[in-house]
Amino acid sequence: MPRSHGGTSYEGLVRFAMAKGATRAKVMSTREIVVDKRVRLKCAVPRCADYGRNLMCPPNVISVDDFREILGLYRSALFIQVEADVDSSDKSNASIDKALCERLSRETKAAKWQLKLYGLVNAVEAEAFKRGFYLAAGLSGGECCLCSECVTPQSGKPCRHPFKARPSMEAMGIDVIKTSKRAGMPVSLSSPRNVRWTGLILLE
Repeated sequence: MPRSHGGTSYEGLVRFAMAKGATRAKVMSTREIVVDKRVRLKCAVPRCADYGRNLMCPPNVISVDDFREILGLYRSALFIQVEADVDSSDKSNASIDKALCERLSRETKAAKWQLKLYGLVNAVEAEAFKRGFYLAAGLSGGECCLCSECVTPQSGKPCRHPFKARPSMEAMGIDVIKTSKRAGMPVSLSSPRNVRWTGLILLE
């Protein structure tokens, strides 16, 4: 992996991300990013409440095949994480449904950390652009939570935050678990370890 691009240091972007609140940040080769159509399948089976209702969620985003092709045009990406102050242990005996997801989101303050990640992804993407990575493109983690309720595609209304909203890595078909492990920043599901919200900025 080159240490710079057009005279611009990757380390400078890492330092910028950390200064903006990232817990961890690392530049990695896009060859290490794992794309798997089964990740997109999990949006539909079991069907997520945001599927077809959120502009940043499937099927309202580009296909996994299209993303895989675009990813192949990039060489490097900045992988970032923010660590929450809550763990990811599954403490519920109820079956997964919308009400349970909403309750767990409130109890774990998930939206707070998702919003922090959104701000971080936007800030790093903008900084990368200023430093010469003019094709930088950011991806967040989890469904878009900038609005309490999305305008939905059926409304015909435009996104309320077109310059802030970003699709998630999962929506693009990225296997976050495997990619995080390859980046040396593994995440755990249903674990006493703190939750790590993960984002990605494609650089060049």
